[in-house]
Amino acid sequence: SVGNVIVIYCTGLGATTPFVPTGQAAPGSTAVNVPVAVTIGGVTATNVPYAGLAPGYVGLYQINATIPTGVTVGPAVPVVITQNGIASNTATIAMH
Repeated sequence: SVGNVIVIYCTGLGATTPFVPTGQAAPGSTAVNVPVAVTIGGVTATNVPYAGLAPGYVGLYQINATIPTGVTVGPAVPVVITQNGIASNTATIAMH
């Protein structure tokens, strides 16, 4: 629902601070060096409090984003992550 935080898991967001060597699990909170933007139902999420490696996992990134006001409800609302001007494939979530 609008106002809830969703957690998105993905790959390929690049280097983080602090640096985590390849093949090692993320020790805790990290941040991607190149910021991400998230659109949900074509509306930009203005609150993305975390984008970095998922703690305890190897090579898995986590993005936390608050669902913005104005997103239309439906069974397949599109979600797109953009980083450095490059958009991800479109995923969908159910909104109520």
